[in-house]
Amino acid sequence: MEVIYIIGFLMVVGVISYILDYFKMKNLAIDRGEANICEYARSFDFRNVDTKIMREVWNELQNFLGQYNGKPFPLKANDLFDKTYNMDPDDLDDIYWSVADRLGIDTENPETNPYFNKVTSVKNLVLFLHHQPRSNNA
Repeated sequence: MEVIYIIGFLMVVGVISYILDYFKMKNLAIDRGEANICEYARSFDFRNVDTKIMREVWNELQNFLGQYNGKPFPLKANDLFDKTYNMDPDDLDDIYWSVADRLGIDTENPETNPYFNKVTSVKNLVLFLHHQPRSNNA
């Protein structure tokens, strides 16, 4: 019987955590206003960073974060995956693989990338992908 109470308690805590996270993200989205990819792009040295990567990361994160009040979440390049989005590392991996596959980015030997183990923000993800070589079959 105690196991049922523990499982129930954990479920309640999980639901409360989800609700609090939702309202945190909703308030952040409302405070930021409209999603603006131009402002996001200006956060990068877009003459030296592949704009296709910037766009695909934007699109993939928009899909992941969803909409608040019927509008896409307004991303910032300096948003932290852990602190801003409460994103699980597995979700970040999914976004990385999706963008890399779509753009033909080689995912072998990421240890040679200068941003290896430094992907904590949206900007770092874009730069990490930018510094990966293109695959031969792309």
